[in-house]
Amino acid sequence: MDPRGSSSPVLRCNTRQYTRVWIPDPDEVWRSAELTKDYKEGEKSLQLRLEDETVREYPIDVQSNQLPFLRNPDILVGENDLTALSYLHEPAVLHNLKVCFLESNHIYTYCGIVLVAINPYEQLPIYGQDVIYAYSGQNMGDMDPHIFAVAEEAYKQMASS
Repeated sequence: MDPRGSSSPVLRCNTRQYTRVWIPDPDEVWRSAELTKDYKEGEKSLQLRLEDETVREYPIDVQSNQLPFLRNPDILVGENDLTALSYLHEPAVLHNLKVCFLESNHIYTYCGIVLVAINPYEQLPIYGQDVIYAYSGQNMGDMDPHIFAVAEEAYKQMASS
């Protein structure tokens, strides 16, 4: 089964050389690649260069015309709200979570009003009294995503009802 589904935001108009895309990978789940030449509708494959400089031909099923997902611009990677991404699909979400967790050491991010949490499998010093005070009275979105921000927002909503 195609992991992208039928209504996925895929490469359509922007099929020029240097367009960055995500392709399925059996080991890494998704790999970043860049088109090395323009794609014309009806062609049977894309010419790609992976991040490790490997050149690859990516086959396309001409009947379904399922093309790879587009990558978000680098400036959006690491956003603390997934809804800020230009493209919101599985590889974009997973990559953004990976960047937030591995590079910034943040286990929380938002997707609109939903808090997304990554289990770090270790104790973190992010739940102490000082952190509670820091989020107390703040508006959700004023500070980094955190369970205390959600709790503060819920408390404010409850108190105003």
